[in-house]
Amino acid sequence: MFRKYYDMHVTTKYSYGVDTVENVVKYAERLGFDTIVLLDGIDTIDVLNTIKKDVTSVESNVNVLVGVEIKTENPNELSRQINRFRDNVDIIAVHGGCFEVNRSAVENPRVDILTHPELKRKDSGMDHVMMKLAAENNVAIELNFREYLHSYKKIRSYVLSHMRRNVMLARKYGTHIIVASGAESVWDMRAGRELASLAYMCGFDRERAVKTVSEVPDFIVKRTTEIKNSTLKNGVKVIG
Repeated sequence: MFRKYYDMHVTTKYSYGVDTVENVVKYAERLGFDTIVLLDGIDTIDVLNTIKKDVTSVESNVNVLVGVEIKTENPNELSRQINRFRDNVDIIAVHGGCFEVNRSAVENPRVDILTHPELKRKDSGMDHVMMKLAAENNVAIELNFREYLHSYKKIRSYVLSHMRRNVMLARKYGTHIIVASGAESVWDMRAGRELASLAYMCGFDRERAVKTVSEVPDFIVKRTTEIKNSTLKNGVKVIG
């Protein structure tokens, strides 16, 4: 069966990463990805436009989407940043870890992904109520491969334990789970099936694990595209 693989979280030199847009895209091509999302933590539309310009200058068969990862510990500021960027990007992600921000992210249907909700926490960063809200609002919860890759010994066991708990809750409520590289350099990037192995370690069977890097990201991208194409400002929806 032919599958299209997605990496929904790769950063570039414009934020946490070290590589150019071209190097990231070319490496994604070598790894066999159909689609990647450049998910930089940026503050201005000007930088966003520069990234988009770089994307258009790269010749590749990889479909490159441009998103933003919003990082704040203030739920009110989070809402402002979502409103600021939503119409200008393909994917909106929220940098997880702060419990209040995790909660605000899953409450907002304009968010596509909550990244690593367990980051630097002593728990999974999610509870039953939040996971149910994520399911209702189609906010996907990320398993971040880089967080696993760069952790060791006892810390790695904690990371996996927290991820497993989020997978368990997600399965209960039907919440979307994705695995993404979270790559800050091309050396953090992994092929689709390697990324899927993290979902397998966290409790999915092989088929559902592969879906976290194929069918589920595909749903997120199509849903976001449909919303952007069919909904105008002031809540007017185009029919047919």
